[in-house]
Amino acid sequence: MTQAEMAVLAALHPDHSLTAPQIQRAAALTAHRTRTAIAALTSRGLIAPTHPQSRYRITPRGRAALTTKTPRFT
Repeated sequence: MTQAEMAVLAALHPDHSLTAPQIQRAAALTAHRTRTAIAALTSRGLIAPTHPQSRYRITPRGRAALTTKTPRFT
């Protein structure tokens, strides 16, 4: 998992429902890195789009990944 993906998960933790621009600001990433991380995390089921579709929320699987992976990046 990349640092950008970890930053996106951290921005969505614990129960935030954010748009891509909000995630970008909270994670301090570029727009490209944010979109790439969102696409990768969505494809692995770590985050999920919510209604309205422009928002994302961390899944239980994403919370578990964040908990187990965080020590490697601190």
